[in-house]
Amino acid sequence: MPAQDLYSSHSASATGQARRLRSVTPSDTDELEFVCSGVVCGAGGFLSIVAVDDSLPVTLPVVAGQIYPVRAKAVRATGTTATDIVALIS
Repeated sequence: MPAQDLYSSHSASATGQARRLRSVTPSDTDELEFVCSGVVCGAGGFLSIVAVDDSLPVTLPVVAGQIYPVRAKAVRATGTTATDIVALIS
């Protein structure tokens, strides 16, 4: 039996719950498939991330399991030590 979506009548928003999840492989050249509304890492470290309106990455310290609400278009390999990165897409 398919899962019932009790939230199907609610509109999507950048601050709402994620509707898609994507595993992220950091890359120094590629962007994400979709601009995300947040990221979470399974293992902490540093995350080199490019926000949607920026052109250069910023490296942030991150802890495992914490959701970071940032609209990002890329996660760069250089400077990223965190692993098991998941993009949250609203």
